[in-house]
Amino acid sequence: MGKRRRGHPDIEEVLSRPWCYYCERDFEDLKLLISHQKAKHFKCDRCGRRLNTAGGLSVHMNQVHKESLTQVENALPNRQGLEVEIFGMEGIPQDILDQHRNRIIQNFYQAQEDRRIATGNPIPGQAMKRKKITYESPEELAKRLAEFRAHKQAVASGAVEGVTPTNPSPVPYNQGYPKPPAAQPTFPYAPGSLPARPGSTPSVPASLPQRPGGAPVDSAAPTDDIDQMIRMAEAGIKPAKKPEEADEATEKKTKKEKDKKGRLVYEDAEVSPEERMAALPRYAFNRVAVA
Repeated sequence: MGKRRRGHPDIEEVLSRPWCYYCERDFEDLKLLISHQKAKHFKCDRCGRRLNTAGGLSVHMNQVHKESLTQVENALPNRQGLEVEIFGMEGIPQDILDQHRNRIIQNFYQAQEDRRIATGNPIPGQAMKRKKITYESPEELAKRLAEFRAHKQAVASGAVEGVTPTNPSPVPYNQGYPKPPAAQPTFPYAPGSLPARPGSTPSVPASLPQRPGGAPVDSAAPTDDIDQMIRMAEAGIKPAKKPEEADEATEKKTKKEKDKKGRLVYEDAEVSPEERMAALPRYAFNRVAVA
């Protein structure tokens, strides 16, 4: 596997990249730089042949096309001369190398500073400033604890202005303060006048006549079917089915079982049911009836 490229290379990686003398463009490796110089700076515009150096291109133009080469194509204004023989990174003057190095370093740190201002992140290789940790001696801790306890007692006693005491002492009732009256419970209905439950028989006054047969009226006994059903539902007892409902359910169950078990079977394999039906007397052809 090749070397994994980082998002922001360091200064050493930037300075180690090969670059073109004529246009100041940098490349990944030296092969790409030589291919770039052949295609952009040492290419004959008459036949398209690519030479290795500007001197080789000048000799080619003079011998083949009978023309003289005056300048290098696609180069910077101050790098178009033929007096310097360049092949890749070889032949570059030292002063040009120093100028390129200084320019790369200045641009690199300026880009890092702009990135730090835009993102707020520190410059790569520099750690963020950490806060200094302060340590307290046992004497300082004891002093702070005493101050805290004194302040807490002052707040509890009400000595501090603008602070309500946390635990005020209760005032006894024998110092001239009247004792508050006790709260009396209130009921929505008077004793013995509760409303009757819906569906139940209200209590009958004693002045009403008795029922036929001399049976006294019992207001506590349930006299309504609905009341009895409610009591059975509360007790979790299911009401018994009526005889009519029980017979109907039994009949439906028997009919379902009969329909499920019933099956028609035709035994004759030579005569179909339609042919057997056509042979019946009621389906016979009658000439007299037709005439």
